[in-house]
Amino acid sequence: MNYVTAFGFLWRYASKYKRNFIRFYLGFLFDTILQIAIPIVSGIMVDEIVYFQNVPTFLRLGLVYLVMLVFSCTLYFFIYAQHHYLMNIFTMEIKRDLFAQMQKSDAQFLTDASSGDLVHMIYQYGTECMYFMVRNVSHQLNNLLLIAAIVVYLFVIDWQMGLFLAFAAPLSVAVSMRFGKKVRRLGEQEREYYSGYMGWVFERLSGLRDLRMLGAQERTKREFAYKHWELASVKVKAGFAKRGADDLIQLVNLIAQLAIFTFAGYLAKSGEITMGALLIIVTFFSMLTFYIRRSSESFLDAQNRVTYIQGIHDFLQTPTEEAWKGKEELVVSKGAISFRELRFAYQKSETVMENFNLEIPSGERFALVGESGSGKTTLAYMLVGFYRPQQGEIWIDGQRLADCSLKSIRRNVGLIAQDVLIFDGTILENIRLGRRDATEEEVLSACSQAGLMELVQELP
Repeated sequence: MNYVTAFGFLWRYASKYKRNFIRFYLGFLFDTILQIAIPIVSGIMVDEIVYFQNVPTFLRLGLVYLVMLVFSCTLYFFIYAQHHYLMNIFTMEIKRDLFAQMQKSDAQFLTDASSGDLVHMIYQYGTECMYFMVRNVSHQLNNLLLIAAIVVYLFVIDWQMGLFLAFAAPLSVAVSMRFGKKVRRLGEQEREYYSGYMGWVFERLSGLRDLRMLGAQERTKREFAYKHWELASVKVKAGFAKRGADDLIQLVNLIAQLAIFTFAGYLAKSGEITMGALLIIVTFFSMLTFYIRRSSESFLDAQNRVTYIQGIHDFLQTPTEEAWKGKEELVVSKGAISFRELRFAYQKSETVMENFNLEIPSGERFALVGESGSGKTTLAYMLVGFYRPQQGEIWIDGQRLADCSLKSIRRNVGLIAQDVLIFDGTILENIRLGRRDATEEEVLSACSQAGLMELVQELP
């Protein structure tokens, strides 16, 4: 995915709010025009009072200047009102799609996926998409227009100065970008290390009881101190590098500015340009340097954000349970189960079972015992349609499972996993998750059949 295709992919979401995006862009376009106009008006005001002593014209221009400033402040309010609205509604559209995809994703895919990556994708990727549309599309387009307008105007004022600035500004930016890349690289290393550090801490907190059982508290404490020291070292190194790079960049920019001011002062003294033009040149040089650097950084940031957009695109193409073709209603009368010639293998791993056959008669209590990873849980997951065998069939009471709908399978086949997730809420709310319209009597009956009545009666 590249810059253009990333924008095309996001437009499917942005098109629903294209009026808001257009208003947002036009607001920034007017703001860009004002940024160019205000220094020009200031320069003309200086010339009118210094060279012509034309007070009425000076005052009229001052009124125009004041109106532009007030309009600029009002414009900012309008722009950021649109921005906040889009930040909420646009990102929510993306997050909703990601969450819906995660809910219907194939269980085998979710097994191989990282929970942390999925959470980070839903929480952060939508925001990065909004930043791409705002900073890397809208702002970038206006930045390029502003740079072009400044260069043209400077050549109109004085071709020598325009040529000088056209050379000096990119040189200053090139130095900034050269050292900026180093700072960016160190910053990325710091973020990567911090991410690994937080993952390590999270894993240790999750397995706190196991660590106590193994008597590994002291070792974990030493590892924590070492990782914390490494993180601090990375932060200090990045901080020193950033400070040094910032100082060097400021020095180069200062030298470039001094050269510009000296040359502009010479032109003003020789009468080739006016004092107002000198003021415009000084202001425009700072703007030109800033916006060229900003445009370059925006392009680099866009490359990073394209990877986020690519991640969203790829995730939305992952296999889902909608690929399940069964439509029939599963009717369980006796409960006889038959596994026939099953073959199953996880992605990126060896085959778990090959030519597996098993008959479980109705009414029989059956225990499947085996080593960890031998396929016990996998077999249970295939029974409720979480996993699909690469070969073979599962039958329940003479019905082939692949021909039945997932909804009817899960309504008739129950599964209690080793680690049970209980959602925040009451027991009643947790049991009703599978059937919202269940009456209180039906819930109590389910509790009784599951042997939970004693626990329920003890709770307040």
